[in-house]
Amino acid sequence: MHIETNVVLDVDQVLTDFDGHWRQCAKQVLGREIPRVGDHFHLRDRYNLSAAECDAVWRAYHADEWHSLPLYLHAADLVYALEDLGCTVWAVTSIDERRHAARAESLAGLIPAARIVCVGYATHPNEKADVLHHLGAVAFLDDHPANVNAALGTVLVSALLDYGYEGLETPEHGVTVIDDVMDFPVLVEQLLKRTGRMVA
Repeated sequence: MHIETNVVLDVDQVLTDFDGHWRQCAKQVLGREIPRVGDHFHLRDRYNLSAAECDAVWRAYHADEWHSLPLYLHAADLVYALEDLGCTVWAVTSIDERRHAARAESLAGLIPAARIVCVGYATHPNEKADVLHHLGAVAFLDDHPANVNAALGTVLVSALLDYGYEGLETPEHGVTVIDDVMDFPVLVEQLLKRTGRMVA
């Protein structure tokens, strides 16, 4: 027996290759190669750009890039594995609501538009946690430590997809750190069995 359960995924760097796509846009806008100089979370530092250069890239990106953001090859495998467990998969993403249609287009139906929640740029991590609470989510996957830390106590599994970003807070006790996105469905399956939501 499967009991339907809400599970929430972040989008950028979890389902979509935001970093690679943004970097490609930067190369086109700035007319030069954009070497990665470190593992900083902030793109300006990651690619050693001036404030003016970074702003120019963002303007171009906001103008016409969100809809064409490519899915990772693993994106469908991740969502289908969760759905096979009886989960309803939601996307909660830190972009402006004005980009909702573009976000849905980039996800290509993998997650329906009605299950995509845009919380806005530069929002406090608690705002994502509030959405998780509202949805009654049991598990959450994100690549930003502050978001998974804020979700502790709201979801039963708060998992960090660890890219080794520099300059961010560390995961708190209780956060599960993974480096392979397909470890997340394994964690969810263990949770469902442990809480009696799924009979093995």
